[in-house]
Amino acid sequence: MGSLRPLSHHQVGHCLPIGPSFSHSVCKRLLSSPINRFLLFFSYSIRQFPTPSLAIKRIMELSSDFKKCCILYEVLQKNEIYKSYEKFCDTVGKKAMDFSDFKFWFYEFRDSDYDRSADIEPLTLVDMPVVLKYHILYEVLQKKPIFESYRTFCDAVGKDAMEYSDFEFWYYRFFHGNRDLDYDRSADPVPKTIMDMPVQLMHKITGNLDPVERTFLRSINHAIKTVADSFPPVFEKIEITVSSTRMQWILNNKLFACYKRGSGCIIKKPNSSKREESEECYIENGIEHLALVLKIPNIQVNHFSLEVSDETLNLNDLLPVPLNAKSVSICGRSTNQIVQSLSVMNPGHLEKINIEMENSREWHDYRRIFETDQFKHAKSVDFEKAMFFTVADLVKFSHLKSFKCHLRSENPFEDVPRIRDILSSCEELESCELDYVDALDNRAIVTFAMALGAEIPIEPLAPFERLTITHRYQIPESKQCLEFKLHDGMFYCRVNIAKLR
Repeated sequence: MGSLRPLSHHQVGHCLPIGPSFSHSVCKRLLSSPINRFLLFFSYSIRQFPTPSLAIKRIMELSSDFKKCCILYEVLQKNEIYKSYEKFCDTVGKKAMDFSDFKFWFYEFRDSDYDRSADIEPLTLVDMPVVLKYHILYEVLQKKPIFESYRTFCDAVGKDAMEYSDFEFWYYRFFHGNRDLDYDRSADPVPKTIMDMPVQLMHKITGNLDPVERTFLRSINHAIKTVADSFPPVFEKIEITVSSTRMQWILNNKLFACYKRGSGCIIKKPNSSKREESEECYIENGIEHLALVLKIPNIQVNHFSLEVSDETLNLNDLLPVPLNAKSVSICGRSTNQIVQSLSVMNPGHLEKINIEMENSREWHDYRRIFETDQFKHAKSVDFEKAMFFTVADLVKFSHLKSFKCHLRSENPFEDVPRIRDILSSCEELESCELDYVDALDNRAIVTFAMALGAEIPIEPLAPFERLTITHRYQIPESKQCLEFKLHDGMFYCRVNIAKLR
């Protein structure tokens, strides 16, 4: 292992200049840890030379300590040791350091206190400009794209360690082979920022972004937010899923997620292999992220989907503002959640509703949905799974162009003609689908066909073939007719009805 040259009492005092009270015992304590010896040696070496680059050159000549900056950088990224060593060798050379030496310094950095910012003269290794530049050089040597390198750099040493413009300067300087670390930038012209861009060009660039990308552009500053908001915020789909362990949302084709971990959460974002950690509750964190999208003025969504398996979730927090959605799909645990979710949708914009209830015990309460403005103004409604209605409920569907629901009958020979008559009077109806069950212990398709007055085929069916019956009913005093197509589901009958004009 490359050893550090001993530092004298005088040299330690020169690294951390304090008064005469700086005793030999304090010096001995500071030098007891390899990590402190490296830190003091690094600082002392820099102080001995007029420029940082000469100091770095001297360190490289005297020992392998400059490579320890690279090891520290791997530790700061919280990488696993074998992966770190592999990347280290690929970057600076396979013969740069034996694994045993690498392992020693890796764990010294990981387990020791390399941050001396609490000392009388603050000395924080990761904040030294020379060390930061070495981290950037390490990124360049790995041949990583600059944006990916900057994200890694910020995750490792902190988002406030260096502005992107400074990082970009040094990145491309190293990329083009210039290793002058003590270059003075004070004489450089003031770098241009995005705000120096012509407004017309800014509009053109923003117009080529998708709605998700423009959403994050809004958070940069007020001027860029104004440009981003000049484009209609139209999303093809927004899908939200909330369970007892995660909250995820899909914006068009981009997946975001917050996973529960203890009292905090792990955050996953698209186009990123890293997962962020937060001490905040996964639902609260997810709601904060999602609010950046849902609170965009005049946001429009072609299809909005919400699936909630947590009965205690307050949907007022999840859906904070009215939403312009053409189509909505809601899966909830209770009628309250369904009605609460529907009420957020602007009824004048909403055309299609799909509702699924996981808790079938509330079927007597389903009719509250009929009273919402969203249902009354919709053109198409689908009720999925175990949400059964009665024939009398069909009157509530009279304004719809299409619908799908489950229907239960106690007396099919009374109810089936009523179904036919109610649907005949629905002026807007184009088609509907009923999953029909009755209280009789017979095959539902046969009972329905008999009550409808349809002809039942007597020909034998082929193996695995299901019975299908078609029947047309001429609507009185009209040129229109209803076409019934009955499909045998054994214990239920699927009835597809179309109004033919």
